[in-house]
Amino acid sequence: MYTEYFGPINREKLGGLESPSRKLQQGGLVAIPTESVYGLAASILEDEVLERLYRVKRRPQNQSLPVLVANMDQLKFVASEIPPEAHVLAKHFLPGPLCLILKKAPNLSNVITGGRDTVAVRVSSDPIARRIVELTGCPLAVPSANITGKPSPTKASHVLEDFNGQIDGLVDGGEVEYGMESTLISLEDPLRPKIFRFGVITQKQIEDVLNRKVVVHPLALALNSSSSFDKLRSAVRLFCSWDEMKIYLKLSTRSKRMIMSKEDPQVQGDHFLLSGKNLYEGLRIAEREGYAEVLVLCTPEIKKNIPLLNKLKQIART
Repeated sequence: MYTEYFGPINREKLGGLESPSRKLQQGGLVAIPTESVYGLAASILEDEVLERLYRVKRRPQNQSLPVLVANMDQLKFVASEIPPEAHVLAKHFLPGPLCLILKKAPNLSNVITGGRDTVAVRVSSDPIARRIVELTGCPLAVPSANITGKPSPTKASHVLEDFNGQIDGLVDGGEVEYGMESTLISLEDPLRPKIFRFGVITQKQIEDVLNRKVVVHPLALALNSSSSFDKLRSAVRLFCSWDEMKIYLKLSTRSKRMIMSKEDPQVQGDHFLLSGKNLYEGLRIAEREGYAEVLVLCTPEIKKNIPLLNKLKQIART
């Protein structure tokens, strides 16, 4: 199969999006950028392409697919109940990297929801993603555009690493804004909002807006099978200081190591300058170049970046 390339796309002019949208209308799989990570899009109206999406991603079919809508008005096509809390969160965070779990509409395909009574839905702040949904004419199922178990893609080149020749198209919007997944919160019981995945929007931000405590589901603390990094060949280890890392290096066997930090390294090893949005880029390099370990210095600055710190802790546990 030939994967057609569309781009690079200018986010202000938004030209050249008719062709990938047509492919989606015709039942194709097309990777598109969002503000969080690249997603693998398919029309919610065709079970056949949705089942193909599961196969290509190697995603278990009991793991539901998040749905991207163009605006809040489209929610009625996929959700049966939209509680006031959803509108409050939407006012503050949508369009943006927040995904709401709501009770699904009766006619929504069970292939999307994995047999559940709920659907995860969001409105992207990326103008390319929103325009593609508009041009396609229906909401899109859009999980991250990576093979399950590998780091999420933050560039078009990452998508090609996993899916070149397996999907119908790739829309190149350049590097994404955040480089981290959206926060996933359930409003199935609106009085007890529950975070299922930590992401760009923090727990405190949500609690401040809702003016109540938010429950954290155990899945948000330990990566589940649909989003884990169990296929990483590089062990990720976290350190609070250079001295702590030096002690570890003295006591461990020699191996090929990548050192991730936001400052110049004080130990030997290939250095990767870590930022809030390039963690997955570094992990993909480590995988591609065969590093046995990735040693990360968690400086006070990194500890203040709650989304990044949460993701580092999760990956280091796998």
